[in-house]
Amino acid sequence: MSSNKVTMGQVVWKQYRYKLKAYHQVFTSLVVLQLMALLFSSGPVSSSGGGGYGMYVSLNSYTGDVILIFTFLWVTINAITMMTRAYREDDFLFVTNHTSQHIANILFLITASVIGAVTATLVNYLYRILTFYLTEKDNFIGMIDDVSPVLDPLIGILGATFYLLMFGALGYLIGSMVQLHRVFIFLLPVLFVGALFFDEWTIDTSVIGEIFIFYAGETNLLLFILKTAITAVVLFTGAFFLLGKKEVRA
Repeated sequence: MSSNKVTMGQVVWKQYRYKLKAYHQVFTSLVVLQLMALLFSSGPVSSSGGGGYGMYVSLNSYTGDVILIFTFLWVTINAITMMTRAYREDDFLFVTNHTSQHIANILFLITASVIGAVTATLVNYLYRILTFYLTEKDNFIGMIDDVSPVLDPLIGILGATFYLLMFGALGYLIGSMVQLHRVFIFLLPVLFVGALFFDEWTIDTSVIGEIFIFYAGETNLLLFILKTAITAVVLFTGAFFLLGKKEVRA
């Protein structure tokens, strides 16, 4: 009788390591997208000016938010892609089941979120440096930082990580819904566009705006982490049960 029993942890670890090696091109695309975002961020996001008594003042504001937005899109799209049949069949190279497959996917998305957050923060600082040196020094007012130079990048990485994890979980759920039924390929964009129109028509209520404020408007870091982490868990759990239902039907 053999005692070489493979545990769930060993299966998950092998799948996770395989995904890191097999999906390395995902991180190459991350760098490309963030450099593209850096180019798109080269101009000011807003300009204002005024004058009088023979003097005119022009104020240009710059932000690297586009870099983070591109990174959100990157993790969402890759999470959706992970749920396609071709990617899921790669897991059959191992002795696997529904649970180990999802755990390995979630671990990969957590890793991708951390890497995406670190690189987005670094590219954002590169953007600040370029903006400083490419802007006329006599006309440069300064940069806005709410916390110390030491804590600012750490808080930025931590916040971006949980944002990316939440968007990755959203993409994972969307991918699961599409795999459950192809009608969601058309239904989900229609619902999203419909929500945008609904927000335009209603004056007192804005669904998307309220969702945005719920997360982005949170000033307490611990509460923000709690909100995004719980949301990610709910989304991952939904994806788990949706694909489990598909496998039972199959």
